[in-house]
Amino acid sequence: MRATEVAYQILKERGHPLEVHDLLDEVLAAMGLDREPRKVAQIYTELNMDIRFVCRGATEWGLKEWSSHGAARGAVRDRVSHDADEAEETDDEENWQ
Repeated sequence: MRATEVAYQILKERGHPLEVHDLLDEVLAAMGLDREPRKVAQIYTELNMDIRFVCRGATEWGLKEWSSHGAARGAVRDRVSHDADEAEETDDEENWQ
């Protein structure tokens, strides 16, 4: 089984994003492979190229299908953006009063 298939299954079962190092460790363990830098880099590259995966935040990886909009950006960035928009609206309202 390909590393991306293993990663997909791990994330699907967990139901939430994982730190990239934890995800890579779980993929390698499931495949019975040692943590060799070359293999880690290869799997990381494959995750980046597979459209089913998305980097969420600084170091977390999740599934694109979890995004409420189906966009490439992650839920963490969506929430931060939404909070910033709300804060901006509040500031605008206070300036008008």
